[in-house]
Amino acid sequence: MNIKDEIKQHLSDDIELVQKIEKLMVKVYIMSDNKRDMLLAGFSRNVLSHFISINYLMEKKFYNSAFALERIFFENIIKLKYMYYVMDDAKITTIYDANSWDKHFPKPFKVMVDKIDLESSTKFYLEIKNRVYTIMNDYTHTGVNQIARNFGNSNASIEANFSNELILDTLKGNKILLKTSIIVF
Repeated sequence: MNIKDEIKQHLSDDIELVQKIEKLMVKVYIMSDNKRDMLLAGFSRNVLSHFISINYLMEKKFYNSAFALERIFFENIIKLKYMYYVMDDAKITTIYDANSWDKHFPKPFKVMVDKIDLESSTKFYLEIKNRVYTIMNDYTHTGVNQIARNFGNSNASIEANFSNELILDTLKGNKILLKTSIIVF
C-alpha cells in the first residue's frame, strides 16, 4: 500500500474507532453528583472532538489547521489524566464549580506530565512531551512551523507543505494518544 492510501485508510479507520468509542460512552451512566466522572466525561468528549477534527481537517487537506490542534489535543489528554488520577476530591469540586479551569492546573505543563507518569510508573507522556511538545507549540497559531509550512517547493508558491510521512506519523501518534486517554473508562 502506498503512503497516500495508508493515510486514507488511517482516516477511515479513525472515524470507525471514534464511532465505536462514542457508542460505548453513551452507555456509561454517571451519577450527577460524581464530579470526577462528570469531568472525565467532559474532558473525554473534548479529546474525541479534537481527534476527529484533526482527522477531518487532514482529510480535507487543511493541514495547517489540523496541526494547530495537535498541542490542544495533547494538553487535553494530560489534563484529563491529571484531573482523574492526581487531583483530590476538594480540587475536583473546585474545578467543577469554577468558571475558569486553567488556573487550577499546575504550571509549568511538565509538572502534570511528571505526576501522571509517576502514577502509572512510566515515562510515556514525558517522552512525548520532550520529543514533540516544542514542535506542537510551533504549529499553533503563528509559530515558526505553522508559517514555514505555507511555502511550497515549486517556484516560491504559497501552498501547504506537509510531507505524507509527517501526516501519517501524526495520525498514528494521535491514535495511540486517544487510546491511552480512553483507557480511563
